[in-house]
Amino acid sequence: MVKIKRLANFTDRICLTDPNIPPSEITQRHHDYLTLSDKKMKTQNVKFAFRPTDFTWKGKTHEIQLNFCANPFCKNHLQPQTKYGIGKNQRYTITGTTPDRNIICNADPNDPNGIPTLNCNTKAYSNWSLATEIERLVRLNSVVPLNPVYHFHKDGCANPETFLTQPKTFYKRGKASSNAQIVQCKTCKKYTNILPTKAETTSYHQKRNDILPVFADMIIQHIPVSSTCKVLKIGRSTYYEKLEWLYRCCLEFLETREKAFEKKVFPRIWVNTDMMMYVLNNVRKKGQTKKFKRGNEKQLPTQVVISSDMRSRYVFRADVAYDWDVTFNQIKFDTITYKDDHLTEELRKNAKFTQHSYFPQPPSPNDLQTMTEYHSEMIELNRRKEYVDGLHVNHTYTAMAQMFLIKKMVKTPKWRFVSDDDRVLKLAIRRIFAEEMKNGRAQYLVSNFDKTLSREEAYKEFIESGKYLQDWAETRGMKDLSHYEKAVAYLKEKLAIHKFYETKTAPDGTLYNIHKPNKIEHPIAMADRGSRYINVLSDTSKLSDEHLARLIVKANDNSVNTFLQEIRRSISILERPLVTSRGDGKSYIYSNFNPKYAQMSITILRTYYNFCKTYQVGKPEIGIDGKKIKKLKTPAQRLGIADKIYTWEDIIYKR
Repeated sequence: MVKIKRLANFTDRICLTDPNIPPSEITQRHHDYLTLSDKKMKTQNVKFAFRPTDFTWKGKTHEIQLNFCANPFCKNHLQPQTKYGIGKNQRYTITGTTPDRNIICNADPNDPNGIPTLNCNTKAYSNWSLATEIERLVRLNSVVPLNPVYHFHKDGCANPETFLTQPKTFYKRGKASSNAQIVQCKTCKKYTNILPTKAETTSYHQKRNDILPVFADMIIQHIPVSSTCKVLKIGRSTYYEKLEWLYRCCLEFLETREKAFEKKVFPRIWVNTDMMMYVLNNVRKKGQTKKFKRGNEKQLPTQVVISSDMRSRYVFRADVAYDWDVTFNQIKFDTITYKDDHLTEELRKNAKFTQHSYFPQPPSPNDLQTMTEYHSEMIELNRRKEYVDGLHVNHTYTAMAQMFLIKKMVKTPKWRFVSDDDRVLKLAIRRIFAEEMKNGRAQYLVSNFDKTLSREEAYKEFIESGKYLQDWAETRGMKDLSHYEKAVAYLKEKLAIHKFYETKTAPDGTLYNIHKPNKIEHPIAMADRGSRYINVLSDTSKLSDEHLARLIVKANDNSVNTFLQEIRRSISILERPLVTSRGDGKSYIYSNFNPKYAQMSITILRTYYNFCKTYQVGKPEIGIDGKKIKKLKTPAQRLGIADKIYTWEDIIYKR
């Protein structure tokens, strides 16, 4: 018996986070806060940045530790902090000021003639804050059973039983209009409606449930909110209620269909990752006076992190880097409890809110901060309170949290990653999949192209690259090979001398590799972007030239770019900015005021895109009548977790 569900919230405790901070340390922080300067307190607590954070999810405990060397070629890669035993020397040192805090690899005094460290410079992050971001992403994609509190009896009723424990002490009085079972206590005669199950109703607390399929189509067909309301004859409040209802239907559908990932093991997975920026309108909240001052930021750039399977186009996740549930009261409570204002950023619980990772506090007795600086911070914070609710999340944390959840969802012995040359994406993948890279189970390819090329110039490069590859194949007697095999053969020849690493010799004669930034031109250009250049950030020293050539030829970002275009073309509030009539600026008139609805719309589109939208697979077959028959499959079918093409009715009405 499946119960009706609701969206998860803070009180559901889906993930339990343990920052591993003992009570004695919190007591010491409160003492130091009054006796030490803020600079001294930061220095004294910096060692705790290397302490992992634990959180429990689905009955399993996971450890989060981000602060280690993230360079796969360094001897310190993935190694924990340790003392070398000679003086105060340690493996890592954290230097810099907030927010530019970096982990430096120190030389090993116990092995001066062995393989040296590479003096790596790695950004420090908060383990605790990443755990809270993972919890946020899990929560916004979760539904929980709706468990109402029943009152079966009037005050003073002699019957202590409930209908759920002793149904024989109640009369059944038929069904309500919502299909809820009505029961009546035999003693006090009180009537109670029992919440129906999902099999009994799909429209509980929903009026005009029949418009939902049309409403769903209008959301993903680039129909504006006002036009949708006019066509369906509903109000704006009803529109957003329906949007939330449809969002919940999609989450329930994904909850059941994506269970296939638990049993399926893929031989290898190619993950495309990219980010999309849209502008959140910075509007005045209701109730503000005429003296309201908007501030300098009229629009707030907001990031959406998206990851998909390169081969099937299945979109694993699409997450908006914005927390609309957080409040400044929560941040204030955390600041007072843990004294975050006197800690470095990598120790703060709310470090993911870069500009508001702590709540400003009056200067302590030994604080180096002045009252003028404190008042300046409070003015800025109070101004932000007047804007739209919630706070932007540093999208590096969102990207790392997304990678973590994909890693736990998909089972495969071999990972392949393709992204553009983005610092955030490179950092997220190399941190979360550090162990896989160390063991040779993950390869990371970065694709670049010249963004200054016009469309005509890009197409010209596309034609020229095709001719060059054809001429090269003819001179080597490979004319009859497929275009793909020609590209592999071409790269195999190039990779005999082109390496993405450099081999060096340690003083004791030991050989070791370091990364060599050495991009190689992809033999197959793209019609809309021209020539591509591939760099490999993982260790390829154990791969054969042919194996590496095939990886490079396969590498592309078409999968994630296709979904990005679907978002822009399908969801009106996320379309590209319009040029003003004067031509002197951009207009974001259709951008929404609440990023919660952007997240809901993207999830609705992702569900439809994965399970309902079909693409041609392979070449068409010729039927008996001589006509071509196209093979159409959804991304979920191509990935192997679905065996049919679903419809909106299947998603909404739980078929």
